[in-house]
Amino acid sequence: MRIAHALPALLIASAIVQPAFGQKPPADNYPSRLVSVVIPYPAGGSTDGEARLYTEKLQASLGQPFVFDFRVGAGSSIGVAYAAKATPDGYTLLVTPVGMTVLPNFYPEVNDTVIKSLITISELSNRATAILVSPAALPNVHTIKDLIAHAKANPGKPLFCGTTGAGGIGHTVCGSIAVGTGIALTFVHYKGVAQSQTDLIGGRTQLSAGTLFAAMSQIRAGKLRAIAMIGGEQRSTLMPDLPTAVEQGVDVKYPSWLGAFAPAGTPQPIINKLNAELVKAVRSPDVVQILTKQGNVPVASSPAEFRKKVDSEIDYWKLVVKEARISMDEK
Repeated sequence: MRIAHALPALLIASAIVQPAFGQKPPADNYPSRLVSVVIPYPAGGSTDGEARLYTEKLQASLGQPFVFDFRVGAGSSIGVAYAAKATPDGYTLLVTPVGMTVLPNFYPEVNDTVIKSLITISELSNRATAILVSPAALPNVHTIKDLIAHAKANPGKPLFCGTTGAGGIGHTVCGSIAVGTGIALTFVHYKGVAQSQTDLIGGRTQLSAGTLFAAMSQIRAGKLRAIAMIGGEQRSTLMPDLPTAVEQGVDVKYPSWLGAFAPAGTPQPIINKLNAELVKAVRSPDVVQILTKQGNVPVASSPAEFRKKVDSEIDYWKLVVKEARISMDEK
């Protein structure tokens, strides 16, 4: 009798943990409709352009449209916060660069808890970035050592570092340059890369940080000068003769990457499926060729590897903001 009474309970428990007869697990049916991909930067930029490489591959392999939803403003915090609060069903994703890891320092709505709650799907690429100086303003500065020497020879004379807005990644990268070199920098905030680069070329600011690919035409024309790679410990194929900051004995970092995320609670089988498809997309020969031409390095990481990287960089930028005394109220 005891066995007979226990059997229905076992059957009920089994029904709870197993899908109904004939019903496929969530990942098998996914996606069955349009997938929205939140981009927290304006259309036509580098984030939009690179993300399109991957979504075209996902559409082809998964058979559903992946459509961009541009949620722009407040240093990307609007788009990141929107994606973090979305329904966790796999139909709202987020593709964003490294700038999201600085947001907890400036925007309460995207604090540590919000950023760390986002599920990492995959890192997609690393971007070649460098310290750029104005030949018009700093004609004799060709290395970080030259920059430090210039600052020591001109005490009290401000060095202006152009950013793409207070509280953004450019702001904190300028802070990283200041902390790593020991140079006092004055941050000058612009609304975008174009304005910042125009004033750097004109010598109204002395230095900045940016992607090599975006700056290459001006570098070749002699209007800008790259003095150090800061995107990692490897040199870029775009400028193989340009040493990294690490090679020059200075701890200046700008680990510029692009990555894919999903809201907390998104089923793990869907995350695994998206990761597998994104890895295939990043490693496809045509995508690798395009990324390499732009000086970017294909990555295609596991969710766990990307999680570790994101969390470590949140901690790194907190330290930079504290040591460089960066705030949103700077004038």
